[in-house]
Amino acid sequence: MWWLIEAWSWWIIAAFLVVTTIALLYETSHTFRYFAKFAMYVIMCSLTGMIIIPLSLRKPKEVSNVLYGVPVVRLVCPMVGIKWEITGSEHLAKQISAVVVSNHQSAWDFMVICELWSTMKRCACVAKRAIMWVFPFGLASWMCGTVFIDRSNAADSRTKISATAEEIKNNKTKMWIFPEGTRSKRAELLPFKKGAFHIAAQHKLPIIPVVISPYTFINDEKRIFNSGKVLVTVMPPIETENCEDVSKLTEDVRDLMNKEYIRLTALVAKEAGPKAVNGHSPPAPVAFENGKRRS
Repeated sequence: MWWLIEAWSWWIIAAFLVVTTIALLYETSHTFRYFAKFAMYVIMCSLTGMIIIPLSLRKPKEVSNVLYGVPVVRLVCPMVGIKWEITGSEHLAKQISAVVVSNHQSAWDFMVICELWSTMKRCACVAKRAIMWVFPFGLASWMCGTVFIDRSNAADSRTKISATAEEIKNNKTKMWIFPEGTRSKRAELLPFKKGAFHIAAQHKLPIIPVVISPYTFINDEKRIFNSGKVLVTVMPPIETENCEDVSKLTEDVRDLMNKEYIRLTALVAKEAGPKAVNGHSPPAPVAFENGKRRS
């Protein structure tokens, strides 16, 4: 009996030392804290996926299945110290079919969608195909109606998105697309790919721009992840029923979002002050497909 008590004592001491060491590293090492917070994110996304998968078996590929897991995954933001300040969410509350376009900077952009999902109710996301093979998150995303595309095959991607657009038009569902096509942390938005705008114009769906401010408290190069606020603006819908020039529509929406992005950048930079750890590359001239250039 005494050896058993002694063994348990050693386990308690070992557990105490491990927890104490982790707590000290979290408080004193910005690198450890950076990876710890991303680990929390991965764990919470995986847990959410494990909740969604069995609950979605009755009706797979139904976009509303995501609502089973949204309350769980949203818990990670208070855990890692991210606070969202969203304005204009009423534009997403209307139960209409629409194409939602947003700038893309970080894996944490997914949490913006999660913050707004309960407002939108029905929304299908467009994501790169590689995510589909990340278990359990990929399978859960498929169960929730995510459209997976191969970026190297533009024709196939457009066909898949167009087929989904026809379906969402009939079901009053929104489609969330990142038109930059890749993550960007520049001082201005990248040129937009025209796919989302072709789809919106073809199916006469309104476009709802969503602009996310920079994450001034995260610096991936230096492995810094502090606490901070992210500003998000949901802009009024842009009608496409009378659109005759998709290239112009693409540029106009990009310019509108870019102005708001610059405004939000100034606001979060002012609020963060010297605590900001994430700067921007200098603005570069933006080349569009029609040959025009804008700085």
